[in-house]
Amino acid sequence: MPKRKAHFQNENRGTTIADVAKAAGVSVPTVSRILNNKEYVADETRQRVHEAIRTLGYTPHTQARRLRGGASMTLALHHPIASPHELSSVIETAYFTGAAAAASEKEYFLNFLISQLTQDSLLNMYRSNQIDGIILLQVRMDDWRVNLLRENNSPFVMIGRCADLEGLSFIDLDFEQAMLDAFDYLVELGHRNIGFLNYPQNWRKAGIGPAVHSLDGYQQALARYGFPRCYREIGLNSVEEGFEGTNDLLRENPDLTAIITVSHLTAAGSIKALTQQGRRVPHDCSVMAIGFGGDFASVVTPSLTTLEWSPYEVSYQATLMMTDQLGQEELPTQQILVPPTLVVRESTKAVT
Repeated sequence: MPKRKAHFQNENRGTTIADVAKAAGVSVPTVSRILNNKEYVADETRQRVHEAIRTLGYTPHTQARRLRGGASMTLALHHPIASPHELSSVIETAYFTGAAAAASEKEYFLNFLISQLTQDSLLNMYRSNQIDGIILLQVRMDDWRVNLLRENNSPFVMIGRCADLEGLSFIDLDFEQAMLDAFDYLVELGHRNIGFLNYPQNWRKAGIGPAVHSLDGYQQALARYGFPRCYREIGLNSVEEGFEGTNDLLRENPDLTAIITVSHLTAAGSIKALTQQGRRVPHDCSVMAIGFGGDFASVVTPSLTTLEWSPYEVSYQATLMMTDQLGQEELPTQQILVPPTLVVRESTKAVT
């Protein structure tokens, strides 16, 4: 993903709300309450804060000025999960850190939400001034959150895509292009028998974007090259699922020379299964993963060839979309598909 440009940065970095809080000896939320004319702040504290503002020459940026109109200066990042135990296996923590970094630069607070919200609880966060806007993760093709927020004209941005994108701002990973790129790369290496381990079947049936878009890209790749279908929908981020799924693929097509997965852990399971069957990776079968690379791809043996994105950069940019939307009423809709980057490591090679 391209480097962030200067215009993504806070344009008034000379003096920030944090500087005012430090000079006045109070917390940032206290300064926000005073700028918003909230009650329950001592007069002496108000005086110190206003004196610090005058002394430092602090001028609130566009969003901070909105405090006087009742904005909370708080955003939410929502990734619904069934159980807190799924947190580490389903959600890339870099999504949190990227969003937090961008929110901080724009002087917003950020709440991470992983609960299963109801329609009332979601709308009440806006009505009670808990949040100004929300960034949605794990977006479904027909997502009730999107439908509800659109109907109520509540500010939101998606990391993902639904079926009806009219007038909506989003940033998403280009899963379809990733599948086409993976096939193009492997075909150029001479592979013709290619297996695919996709996201879980229950994700696809629920309309969760990555599962739907990846399968669409896979079907486009098959149509491009005229190859037969050979894929499984398996559990996410599980070495064991990758192991079992690869054995299933090999039973269906013993002549496979390459396998594509959508998780580094399932790719590790593929390598384990191939090794147990006496197939060396990459000499007898290539393995590659589509997803988030980084350190894990390098420590797998052999290191994984990947088509990857940076979740940090994606969530960083989504958060800037949200703050821009809140600060500019007439801002045009922003819709961005992020192409993957091919990183060739040791797990793929040409057919010999």
